[in-house]
Amino acid sequence: MIGKPFDKDLLKNANFLLFLIVIFGLLLRLVFFSGMGISDSLSYSKAAQDINEGKGIDPNSTLTLSTKLGLTFPMSLAYRLFGVNDFSSVIFVLLTSIASIILIFYFGRLLFNEKIGLMASFLLSFFPLDIVHATQLGSDLPSAFFMALGVYVFLNAEMNRKLKYGLDYLLSGIFIGIGYLIRESVLLIALFFIFYIIYKRKIKREYFLVPAGVIIIFIIEAFIFLYLTGDPTYRIIKSQQYLAEAVSSRYNYFGRLDFPEGLLHYPWLFLTNNLLTYFYIFIAIALVYALINKKKETYITLLWFVPLLLYLSFGSYSPTQYLPFKAVDRYTYIFTIPGILLFAFFLSEKKIAMKRWITTVILAFLLLVSISAVYVREDRHLLDNLRQLYPFVKAADKTVFIDDRSLSALDYISGYVSNGNSKKYPDSLDKVKDSYIVINRHMIRNLKEANKNLVFPDEIGNIPKEWKIIKEIGKIEKDKIIVYYAP
Repeated sequence: MIGKPFDKDLLKNANFLLFLIVIFGLLLRLVFFSGMGISDSLSYSKAAQDINEGKGIDPNSTLTLSTKLGLTFPMSLAYRLFGVNDFSSVIFVLLTSIASIILIFYFGRLLFNEKIGLMASFLLSFFPLDIVHATQLGSDLPSAFFMALGVYVFLNAEMNRKLKYGLDYLLSGIFIGIGYLIRESVLLIALFFIFYIIYKRKIKREYFLVPAGVIIIFIIEAFIFLYLTGDPTYRIIKSQQYLAEAVSSRYNYFGRLDFPEGLLHYPWLFLTNNLLTYFYIFIAIALVYALINKKKETYITLLWFVPLLLYLSFGSYSPTQYLPFKAVDRYTYIFTIPGILLFAFFLSEKKIAMKRWITTVILAFLLLVSISAVYVREDRHLLDNLRQLYPFVKAADKTVFIDDRSLSALDYISGYVSNGNSKKYPDSLDKVKDSYIVINRHMIRNLKEANKNLVFPDEIGNIPKEWKIIKEIGKIEKDKIIVYYAP
């Protein structure tokens, strides 16, 4: 066993400190609550509501998103319990964020000692990336939690085997499979297991129970899709079709092939993204320190952190063609826990810990810049302007034309009840008479950036002289919602 022994008094103190850390982390996430976004989250929400309404999977939805049953099923349950709102939409993600703060403590205690576990837990509690995405509806954070939980169960079985017949190894695979149900990239954790076996230079028969657990989840998923669509391979096929479209000229692979992100990839991201930069400077230092000083106690975390980082940087998202991963901060969740564990280990080393002022200064600096980075974010409460628009749309006695994405947001805001007389833009607005036309500048700009070839009616960019402004919503000119009346 790598973890160091501890007495009961120390355990009581550690549990109390962990409790305080969790409360601190929860408060930060609630203070900087984000709520529903304007992109993928709307597709997840609609898919969850369709489940509650017995509609199955909408073939017109963003298929690669609506097939993530591990996310949409918990959301549908939350909608049943709490109704459709920003809290119910993100509660599952928030719970997995808080659970990650607890889980990283147990990782630290298992691999090192309680002090490092508490340090890692504290660091994750104010890690800016986690604060931001803990209250945004997305698949990266919850999938990474279940993946990490599977790794923890596996390592705990290796060091403190408790369940008979190797059932803990099977349970490890089941948790990883649940993570897969939320996001496919979770399966990259196979790299950790491969390098772990190479490092240990032996293969136990129990190891085969890990992929067996994942296969159990595959089978369950296949039966669900067979029932919903008649095709047990529905998710796999549709995801590959969607990726093929994304890499085509139609979408320019969502900008993933652009310079410099396409070439420099994650080094560029780590140096320019303020949700990652400051933490990853120290994580890089900790990584170099562990390697140079041959700190064997860190090798397990290195076997997790390094292969996944390298694959994310140079590997392919698709098994059938080379599609590099987009340089996106939230994708780094798959190695966030081992990265922060390395950092916590570094801060707890005698050379650093003996000079307490160094640790104090580093923690104070990181806490300050992390809170600042989250505070200046502009992606919180993105639906506020549309919420102000909704009463007008609901009460309108004429047809209201609006872009398709804003219309989806209004559907969500209404609780999927009614949007009044609202409709999405036709191909042309030149023949539209006695109607309202809504131009959501922020939404349209974002849609054009995501899809360079997306075409809106000409009138959106060249407002006809006869159109009259009857309502403006928003303080920032470039992000305003403007309502016109076309006589």
